Amino acid sequence: MTPDNRLYLAWVVSLAATLGSLYFSEVRQFNPCILCWFQRIFMYPLAIVLGVAALGADLRVRRYVLPLAGIGLLIALYQNLETWGVVRAPLACTINPAASCGTPWPVWGLGSPLNTVLTIPVLSMIAFALIIALLSWKREPKGL
Repeated sequence: MTPDNRLYLAWVVSLAATLGSLYFSEVRQFNPCILCWFQRIFMYPLAIVLGVAALGADLRVRRYVLPLAGIGLLIALYQNLETWGVVRAPLACTINPAASCGTPWPVWGLGSPLNTVLTIPVLSMIAFALIIALLSWKREPKGL
């Protein structure tokens, strides 16, 4: 797969994540928590920046995109660890019970929230990880 194709696919992933988060909050009426908002802060610009870069085949965009995706991945990982009971919820997550960071909003599961397989924070973590993986090709040697 060429770097141009990877750049385009990274844009598609970021666009799908952005539209998906808007769908869950605006159509399905899921209340985003504080950690979800922070993940949006890092994902939404990726949809624009990667789209412009893909249009212009600008492979140098990685230096701007990878830090955003990396921070977003860490926030998503933290939220998943909190949802799975590995770490405690931040104080900011307890202010509004309707938008708790530990609420496992199920996207797909095995019948009950306790058996949830795929949640919004898991989808976010997957999207950030895919963007990082797609944009992590080897650098070309200088002079070629």
